[in-house]
Amino acid sequence: MAGHHTARLLTYQGIPVWRHIVVIQWALQVLSAVAVAGLVFWFFTNISNAIDDRDIPYGFSFLERAYQTPIGEHVLPYDSSDTYAYAFLVAASNTVVLAIVGVILAISFGTLIGIARISSNWALSRLALAYVEFFRNVPVLVLILFTFYIMLLLPPVAESYSVGGRVYLHNGGLAVPWPTPAGQALPALAWLALAAAGAAAGVLTHRFLTRREAVTGHVSYPLTAGIATALGIALIFWIVIALLSGAAPLTIETPAPTGRFSTIEGGLHVRAGAIVMLISLVIYTAAFIAEIVRAGIQSVGKGQTEAALATGLHSVGVLRYIVFPQAVRVIVPPLISQCLNLTKNSSLAAAIGFADLTNVAITMTQTAPAISIFLIIMAAYLLMSLAWSAIGNIYNWRARIVGT
Repeated sequence: MAGHHTARLLTYQGIPVWRHIVVIQWALQVLSAVAVAGLVFWFFTNISNAIDDRDIPYGFSFLERAYQTPIGEHVLPYDSSDTYAYAFLVAASNTVVLAIVGVILAISFGTLIGIARISSNWALSRLALAYVEFFRNVPVLVLILFTFYIMLLLPPVAESYSVGGRVYLHNGGLAVPWPTPAGQALPALAWLALAAAGAAAGVLTHRFLTRREAVTGHVSYPLTAGIATALGIALIFWIVIALLSGAAPLTIETPAPTGRFSTIEGGLHVRAGAIVMLISLVIYTAAFIAEIVRAGIQSVGKGQTEAALATGLHSVGVLRYIVFPQAVRVIVPPLISQCLNLTKNSSLAAAIGFADLTNVAITMTQTAPAISIFLIIMAAYLLMSLAWSAIGNIYNWRARIVGT
């Protein structure tokens, strides 16, 4: 009886535990986790002992000291008297803005190239193929340096290329008109918040009309209605705030040369380093995204395309309404990987002196503990990577809910 009872304890769902696939999988996962935790503990213990033996400085108390070093480009306000911690934040904001703008442009450009790859126009498809094959096989650092030297060939500020006296391009960067508060900042911030609410209302209107159109079959023009809703709300509150404050919430500030054309003031100034990094990362990443888009589109059965064309739908409509909504589920997972790659590749900005997170952190190692600084860098890039992964997981979760 005792042996029979013991045998029952060693079974799960009527199967001996040493043969049950679920038990084996869980056991392997636990053993793997213990092994990885042991290796990590051993690794950091050895590092800690080596640091103590060699009296290598470490710690994070330096974050409260003044950095006392200028940062060339900064999205956030910055002064040399700010702390190391705030300087890290400023540098990280440069990297985040570069990554977000780069991802948006790379996805847009890569999607167009991917569609061109499968175009029936022979010349267009071959041109897209040549683009993809060339830029996928050029190291991104080489592309960055090449773009940088092309930027240096532009004329100096005094001889800037000008477009209508409003846009100025020179070897130091680009100056373009930019909206700024006409008076106090509060009315401008209030209008921006209300305009964002209007954009959200436009999105909800688009979704509602799209669903109603699918259910009833009546044409509702959801895209037009959504845009009209967003623009209408923004325009109404623009007029209201202008009447209440006595001035428009925003005004367009135009750049203009000063003195002997030695400087350009006003508008938005994008320095050469940011332009070089943006162009290089977008061109490079778009080549990979183009192949992802092409593969996603070709994963949709040709029968659906032929059926849609047979109903009289135009080829653009077939791509927009039939093919792309199905292809996007295949496209998104590898697309997130390219977003991660673009963000991590931005660390190569140190090669041209752009003040991204890595470049500023390397400069900090001259006056602060290098080990602590590189731990902060790794943690920052980990957080950015996890953010992109979270976006991909949210999309996959929503796609799975809709699919069920």
